[in-house]
Amino acid sequence: MIKLKTPVNKETFKLALSECIKKAWVWDTKNNFEYAVNLYKSQQLTFDVGAMLEDQEEFDESAVAIDLFEAYANVDKMPPSEAQEFLSAWNQAWENEEGFDIDSFKGEPIEDGLAFGHKVQEYFDMLNIFENKTYQTNFKTLNLSDLNFANSLDVTQKALLDDKVKYIYEAAFSYNNEMLKTKCDVIKIKPNKHVEIYEAKTTSKVKKEHFFDIVYQAYILEKLGFIVDNIFIVHVNGNYVRGWDYNKIPNNKSFGDFAKLVHSSLPPIKYDEIKEMVNSDFVVSSDNELSDLDLQALVFIDELTWGTKSTRKTLFEDYKTFKSTFDLDVVFSTISNFLSIDSNSEEALEMLSNLTCQVKIEKSRSGIFNYAGGNETYNSCFHAMKWFDKYTPGFWNITKLAKKNKSYIINNSKSPYFKDYETLSDHSIPLNKKQVSFLETNQKALRMFEVYKAQKEHPNDINKWKIIDPNSIDLIKNILKTYSHTPIYMYDFETSKWAIPRFNKTNSYYQVPFQYSIDVIINDKFDYNDSTTMPHYDFLSNEVNVDPRPKFIENFIKDSFKHGPGVYVAYNESFEKGVLRKLALLYPEFAKPLLYIVEHTIDLMDFFCGSDKNNRPYFLIYHPNFLGSYSIKKTQPSLDANFSYNDLVINKGDKASETFRNFVDKRIPIDAWNISIKEGMLKYCNRDTLAMVVILKRIKELMGNIYE
Repeated sequence: MIKLKTPVNKETFKLALSECIKKAWVWDTKNNFEYAVNLYKSQQLTFDVGAMLEDQEEFDESAVAIDLFEAYANVDKMPPSEAQEFLSAWNQAWENEEGFDIDSFKGEPIEDGLAFGHKVQEYFDMLNIFENKTYQTNFKTLNLSDLNFANSLDVTQKALLDDKVKYIYEAAFSYNNEMLKTKCDVIKIKPNKHVEIYEAKTTSKVKKEHFFDIVYQAYILEKLGFIVDNIFIVHVNGNYVRGWDYNKIPNNKSFGDFAKLVHSSLPPIKYDEIKEMVNSDFVVSSDNELSDLDLQALVFIDELTWGTKSTRKTLFEDYKTFKSTFDLDVVFSTISNFLSIDSNSEEALEMLSNLTCQVKIEKSRSGIFNYAGGNETYNSCFHAMKWFDKYTPGFWNITKLAKKNKSYIINNSKSPYFKDYETLSDHSIPLNKKQVSFLETNQKALRMFEVYKAQKEHPNDINKWKIIDPNSIDLIKNILKTYSHTPIYMYDFETSKWAIPRFNKTNSYYQVPFQYSIDVIINDKFDYNDSTTMPHYDFLSNEVNVDPRPKFIENFIKDSFKHGPGVYVAYNESFEKGVLRKLALLYPEFAKPLLYIVEHTIDLMDFFCGSDKNNRPYFLIYHPNFLGSYSIKKTQPSLDANFSYNDLVINKGDKASETFRNFVDKRIPIDAWNISIKEGMLKYCNRDTLAMVVILKRIKELMGNIYE
């Protein structure tokens, strides 16, 4: 039996091996976390260890990702009700027997995880029935989901003695006086202590951390004398579309990619083709009956390891390679030694100040596992760094520069801030491992530095800050020409998503549009401070347990042509276009007007976000307060500080999404929705499109100032 100084829970083990032991140590206990927060507040260390509370798989143009570490450090600045809600969820998360799961801190992932877990259990119940019928056996399943760890541990031991039990859900195992303990989502019991482990994940693919999750489980079972025959990740099939012929989607394409492919195969749509429809009083019919879930299609049992290569190894092959490379007893002892460091000791600060991500393990393209640390000129740890202010313009804010490169520059240069340099060619700024500058040819860094330097030289004259890129005047003028034709429909969507397809014609995590806002610019006299100068239209689904898309389509198409065909403007067009393309694919009778809008949509974010494909530089418009971001939550307030979201109850995209999801799922009383929530939802979405109008107006004013 290995000697461990302190318990190693599964979540900590995963963090240590997939990311960094320092991050794992911080999240291992409340005391450690609060110690790290105090180091941050006392300006000794800066941390980047928090989970992002926004879902960044699909960029939400209305959101600024909130670092969970930062959120806790500044909880006293939250409104009382929001702080209470945050701390309640926070304290509950620390009670997880397998460790604080930072990816499940938000309500939606927890609900989705439970829902998918139940579907996985149903799947194996069906599989067991099928196997019994096929092989004339009489095996049974056992579900321990409702038991706490201690009771589950006891029942698991008894169940293992029952030769009729084939599948156990949430079986519990412990080793080394509960220094190591785990629950298995599904374990298949075979003769002579042979087992197979199935870990359920509410994702559409296997990830690196999933591998270490299942390594932890397999290690404990093998220490207990079991023989692990195979390991699997059970995840959702992202291309299964409920109640729709999803088999038409090619295996190498996602649902969204397929919708885009279908659109690209069609000829451009002319307004004359849709004129009659958009001006008629058409109705979009709804599916009256929800199709049954096809569990065999939804649940995907994946034996392959993480990655995209079709020739990649299986999880079990990777596990055997991993065990042959590392002595797992030593790995666990090493992690335990780090975790035993007391937060009140000097050793804690010394450990957190180390410049490498110790213990982290990487896998090469050839499938070889090795420790990531030791190459300090490249793998400089960004999880804990010498203190600097992230909100003072500097290297940390440089857009799309890898964090490991940012931390290396910060750790090895004279200052993390732009204000202390005359040029980004300064000899104190380190080179990369090829002895090439990180920054001298980095257009984003040079543009940001240019603006900050101009602000430093002319602090009281904003017109000299080079907010408008002086080298891109003609390009900006050409982009502005696309806004010269009216009407201009500024539009924005709010969406909700579920891991288990909630409605017909949806797949897992389908972005279900439930709300839109449209502000229409009909001439150049528009004024965002005067609502009478711009027609406004909006829609918010107001029915529980009902698919909002039919009414959404019906109203959106009609409102989008109220003033005739025009220019359509989104902020981060890929999101809205993706939503519309899927609607066109799923509701083909309304495809043409939806795709007409797609084909005539331009992106307001083009002024800020560059494109190598289109040879467009980043930050044609840049204000120092952007801090390297092109989220509308940064760009709009920076261009006009008098216009903000601070007065709104619903003031973030994720909050709107979660609120609507709770309403549809009947967790919000209809009276509460109508009296206090609905108005806040409308105000939030409406504020987004008005913010877009603010940005366009300010850009035109800034361009006008150049010629005055």
